[in-house]
Amino acid sequence: MQNQSKIICPKCGTEIDVQNVLSHQIEEEIKKSFERKHAEDKRKLEEKEKELATEKSEFEAKKAKENELFQERLESQLKEREKLLETKIKAKIKDENAGEVELLQKELEEKATQLKELNKSRAEIAKLKREKDGLKDEIEAKAQEELTKTLEEEKKKIRHSEHEKSEFAIKELEKKLEDQKKLTEEMKRKQEQGSMQMQGEVQ
Repeated sequence: MQNQSKIICPKCGTEIDVQNVLSHQIEEEIKKSFERKHAEDKRKLEEKEKELATEKSEFEAKKAKENELFQERLESQLKEREKLLETKIKAKIKDENAGEVELLQKELEEKATQLKELNKSRAEIAKLKREKDGLKDEIEAKAQEELTKTLEEEKKKIRHSEHEKSEFAIKELEKKLEDQKKLTEEMKRKQEQGSMQMQGEVQ
């Protein structure tokens, strides 16, 4: 069996193990086949990865678009709900505060009426004050006029009294001067008489 699996090379005479050669050839063929299959599988895998990447990108874009649309729809629904809720709350508040609003409106009208009355009273007070100021000015002017008149009269009285006093003093002075003059003349006359007497005695 072993002798049948070996042959001798006719050229070099070397003994060749046919089984080893066949095994090596088969191994090489299997190896090449495996490498070809591996390369093909790798190529297919790369193509599949590219397809998956493309599909993933498209899926993510689609998902992002769907998320965006969903977000828009969600925001729109939330806004509608908020608007509806706000309307309901306003209606509820309006119903609950209708009485209070009516009372406030009534109180506001009363305040407005009171304010009108107050403004009217202020206008009347201002008018009375103007009339009072005018009357006061008139009274002061009249009083000033009367005071001036009284002062003039007093001045006249004082001037008249002073004039009388001056005349009396002048008369008194004139009397004194007259008396002094008489006394002087009397003394002069006596001196002349004495002088004449002395002259007579001397003579």
